[in-house]
Amino acid sequence: KEVQFQEDYQVGELHITSDGKELYYHSSRSGGKGGLDIWKLTKINDKWTNPENVEEINSAGDEGWPALSPDENELWFSKDYAVWRSKKINGEWQTPEKMFSPLAGEPTLDAQGNVYFVHHFFKNNKMIEADIYFARKK
Repeated sequence: KEVQFQEDYQVGELHITSDGKELYYHSSRSGGKGGLDIWKLTKINDKWTNPENVEEINSAGDEGWPALSPDENELWFSKDYAVWRSKKINGEWQTPEKMFSPLAGEPTLDAQGNVYFVHHFFKNNKMIEADIYFARKK
């Protein structure tokens, strides 16, 4: 089944679980903690639930660009020009920890769990360059 979002919501960077039953994304939709928040949809009986705010990781700032680890027990995302990670323990997302900073964002992971992210370079408040970095999983 398809997922439809209201046109007035900013929706970006969708990440779906390997079993196709959960979809994470960021949005500025109302009902969040502020700015961009990360939201989750769950598929039950072939129908998507209403969006749920992933409250454990969201704040009054902007959280976005979610990416799940291959085992789906880590949720990586951008916040405050840094890359953050939350671990899932007993089915619950934990308080996030800052992993890469400053001016880092938009994480993604490969099948081995290595993290790729963008590092932005600014001059006079204008982005002049963006490089891709990666961190190898230990």
